[in-house]
Amino acid sequence: MLSLAGDSTESGSSPVGAWWITMAVTVTPIIAARLATGSWFAVGFALMAWGLSGRRAWLLVGLLLVIGGRADSAIEALVPAPTQPLAAAELNVVDDPRTNDFGLWFVAEFDDKRVVVRSPFGGLVELANLSSGDRVVVSGSLRGQTPDSSWEIGRRITGTVSVSEVHDVQPASGATGAATSLRELIRSGADSMSPARRALFTGLVFGDDRDQDVIVADNFRAAGLGHLLAVSGQNVVFVLLLAAPLLSRIRSVPARTLLAIAVLVGFGFVTRFEPSVLRAIVMAALVIVAVNIGRPASAGQVLPAAVTGLLVIDPLLAWSLAFQLSVLATLGLVVGVRPISAQLRGPELFRSAIAATIAAQLFVAPLLLSTFGFVSAVAVPANLLAAPAAAGVMMWGLIVGPIAGLAPEPVAIVAHLPTRALLAYLDTVAAGAARIDVGNITLLHVGVAVVGWFVATRWRRLGWLLIVLSTASVVVAPAPLASGVHSLTPGIEVARSDAGYDVMILDGPVSAADALAAVRTARLGRIDLLIARDGGRRSGRVVSVLAQRFEIAEVWAPPNHQVPGARSVERFDGVVGDLSIVGEPGGQVVVGLSCEAWLS
Repeated sequence: MLSLAGDSTESGSSPVGAWWITMAVTVTPIIAARLATGSWFAVGFALMAWGLSGRRAWLLVGLLLVIGGRADSAIEALVPAPTQPLAAAELNVVDDPRTNDFGLWFVAEFDDKRVVVRSPFGGLVELANLSSGDRVVVSGSLRGQTPDSSWEIGRRITGTVSVSEVHDVQPASGATGAATSLRELIRSGADSMSPARRALFTGLVFGDDRDQDVIVADNFRAAGLGHLLAVSGQNVVFVLLLAAPLLSRIRSVPARTLLAIAVLVGFGFVTRFEPSVLRAIVMAALVIVAVNIGRPASAGQVLPAAVTGLLVIDPLLAWSLAFQLSVLATLGLVVGVRPISAQLRGPELFRSAIAATIAAQLFVAPLLLSTFGFVSAVAVPANLLAAPAAAGVMMWGLIVGPIAGLAPEPVAIVAHLPTRALLAYLDTVAAGAARIDVGNITLLHVGVAVVGWFVATRWRRLGWLLIVLSTASVVVAPAPLASGVHSLTPGIEVARSDAGYDVMILDGPVSAADALAAVRTARLGRIDLLIARDGGRRSGRVVSVLAQRFEIAEVWAPPNHQVPGARSVERFDGVVGDLSIVGEPGGQVVVGLSCEAWLS
C-alpha cells in the first residue's frame, strides 16, 4: 500500500505488462487531453462501450478520445469574463492568498468564472487574512482575459479583479473550514520557530508554502529539492501510516474501507487538494478498495487508472505542471527502480534508495528541461541526503503539530526540538548543494544516461561507461560568463568587461525570486555596481534579496529612491574598473569599455 499511495518506491515491473506499456497507458491520457480532439468525443463513447464488452484495448482508446473531447469542451468554455465594474460583488476564495513582489493575489470564483484577485502592497490588509473557502464581498473592477499560459488554463482563469474596497468577509464552514482550523492550529504550534523555518515546516507538512523565504526557496530549487517545499504524494503515505493502528482495529471491511477513504479525503481538504496529493489520494483509494475486496493491485495497475480517471473528470489537470511532475516521478519509480537497482552494488536498502532517486529524477528531467531549461546536477545526492530528514519532519509534524498548537508555548518548544533539528539539517543540505559550482543537466546528458541504462542491461561495462561519461561532463564547472552585455532575465542586464568587472542594470518589473535565480545561474559571484533605474519599492526588494546572497560593491539609484543602501545619483555616469557608465534615471543606460570600444 505504501508504494502505491505516495510517490512510490516500489521496485518491480508492472503486472500490466512490459514497462513500456505501463509508460504508454500512463502518459497517453495526458497527451490526449493536450491534443483536445473534441470531434472524436462520440466515437470515444462508442469505443468505450465496445471495450466494456471485453475488448480492453478499445476501452483505453475510447477513454483517450473521451478525455480529448472533454478537454476540447473545457477549453472552449474558457470564455473571458465580462469586463465590468464591481460593486459589492461576492467572491468565493479558491486558493489561500499569496504575496509576491507585485502585491497580494489569490484565485476566486465569481459568477461561475475563475478570476485572479489582486491587491497592490499597502492596499487592503483584510484580504491577507482570507483562506480557501471564505466568501468576501468587494468593490473594484473586473477585466476579462483569455487564458494563454498552462497555469491559467489549468486553473480556468478568465479574468483579473482589482479590489478597491472590502465590505464583508464570511469564513469558510464545513470540511473546508475545519481543515483551515487544523492548518492554523499546526502553524500556531510552530510560532516559536523563525519565520523561514516555520514556512518550511508548514510547506513540508500540509503544503502551505506562501511565506517561504525567497533565498531558502532558491537554495532548495538550485539543489533539486524544490519538490520538498510543498506537499506531495509522500505525505499521503504518512497519513495512512498514522491511521493504520485505528484502521486495523476495525473488523468490518466496508467500514474500514470507508474510514480509510474518509482519512484520505480529509487530508485532501487540509492540503487544498493539490494536484500531486490528488493523484496520490486516488491511487491510495484504488489500492485500498482492491485490497479490501480481495484483488490486490500493483502500482503499475493503479497509476494509469488514477491518471485516466482524474483526466476524465477534469481534463485540464493535464495543464498542471505539479500534476505532470507527480505522474512522471511516480512512473519512474514504478518502472525504473528494479532495473536501475540491478546495475548497482551494495546493500539492498542502499541500492533501492539510490535507484529510486535516480529513477524519479530521470523521468521528470525532460519536463523540467522543457519548462525551466535546466536540471540540477546535484539533485540525486542532495535528495539522498535530504529525503530521510524531510520524511521525519512530515511524520513528526503530523503527530506533534496539533498537540503543539494546543499546548502552552514551553511545551510546544520542547515538542518541536526534533523538528528544528531536522529543518536546520535540511536547510544546510540545500544551501550547501546550491553553492556547489557544477554544470546543469541538459537533454543531451539525459539522453546519454538513458542509452547507457539500456546498454547496461546487456553490456554492463559499456553502459556504465556511457553513464559515467555523461555524469563527468556535468560535474565539470561551466565556463564563466563571457565579456559583453547579457540579458539574464527580462528586466536584468549585466555588462562584463574582459577584466571581469560586472555592472548590473535593474530595469523593469522582475521578482526577487527570478532575479536571484538569474544571477545564481550566471555565476556572477560579485557585482561591482548595481544600477536600480527606477529606484522604486520593488527594485529595493530585489536589491535587498540579491545583497543577502551575493557581494554587491555599490548600488546607484535616482534621488528619492526606496532602495536600501543605495547612493542617490542625478546621472548614472562613472567608471567601474575598465567599464564606463553613461545614462540617466529616465533614459537609456549604456555600459562600455572605458577609453576603448563600446560593448556590442
